[in-house]
Amino acid sequence: MNKLQELKKHLKRGKVYRRADLSQWSKSVDRHLDELVAQGTIKKLSQGLYYYPELTVFGETPPKEEELARSFLKDKRFLVISLNEYNTLGVGTT
Repeated sequence: MNKLQELKKHLKRGKVYRRADLSQWSKSVDRHLDELVAQGTIKKLSQGLYYYPELTVFGETPPKEEELARSFLKDKRFLVISLNEYNTLGVGTT
């Protein structure tokens, strides 16, 4: 098994990864990430942030907001507020 396949084995669908998270399974992580993006296996979200999409009958799903924020911030202490939540309270956003 080559190193790219070994790295791919550790990926889980629906997860957002930082480059540093994947460096433990690959010595040339940048080259392997470029290859996986070129193959369409993972999606590059921003500098050093990658997503392995889940597949549904409708196609690939975007990452969950909480998963994306957790990986970007490198922390679990955050609060994601949606404008729709204010509308369900009857407060309105206008």
